[in-house]
Amino acid sequence: MQDPLDVDLNPQQIQAFWNWLTAHQQSLDALETPDDPFWDELLARLQALHEGLWFEVSAKREEDPERELVITAQGDWALFPLVEAMVAVAPELPGWTPVALKPPMGFEFSISYRGLELDPEEIWFEPLVDPDAPEVLGLRMAIAGFNDDQEEDFANGLLLMLDVALGEKSAATEVDLVEVIDPPADPDDEGFLPFKELGSYLAWRKSRLSH
Repeated sequence: MQDPLDVDLNPQQIQAFWNWLTAHQQSLDALETPDDPFWDELLARLQALHEGLWFEVSAKREEDPERELVITAQGDWALFPLVEAMVAVAPELPGWTPVALKPPMGFEFSISYRGLELDPEEIWFEPLVDPDAPEVLGLRMAIAGFNDDQEEDFANGLLLMLDVALGEKSAATEVDLVEVIDPPADPDDEGFLPFKELGSYLAWRKSRLSH
C-alpha cells in the first residue's frame, strides 16, 4: 500500500482534468455504460492523474435528473486525499454532482461476482478483536454456499459488498481484514451477527473506542 505522502496532489493537473471534462459535458451527459467510447476516454484522463483512480456514474432516472459522478480509489486509502482534493475543486457541471469515494448504500442489495450470487440475507459476521490491539478489526464472514475452491472470489466479492454497504472510506478504514468461512449450523449460537447489523456494530464500536 502506498504512503499517502507519495501521492501527488498537483492542482494544475486536477484543474486540467476538470477543464477537459467541462468541455466534454455533452459526452458525459450521454454516458450510460462502459460500452460507450467516452467511458474509456474519461477513465484514461482520470488515470493520467493516478492509475489507481476509477469512476462510476449513476443511472439516468426520469424522477431525478441529477446524476452522480463518483470518483473512487477502489478502496486504496492512500489515494483518498487525492480523490477528496479533486472533488473539492470540481466546477459546476449542470445535472451532475461530483462525489468523492463511493457513498454508503446500506444493505438492501445483492450482487453477482464471478458467477457467485451474494445476498446479505445469507451472510453473517463475527468480529475479530485482539485485546492488545483493540483498534484493529477483523471480520470472520460466514456465507451460504462457500467453498474452498472459490475462496478468493468469495473474499473479493465480500470486500465489494462492504464498499457498497458501508461506503468506500468506512470500509477501508474501519475493517482491517476479512476471513471467509462456511456458516455454522446455527450462526446465532456461535456468536455470529447478521451482515445487515454490521453498520450498527461499527457505530457501537466507534463509540466504545472514543471513550
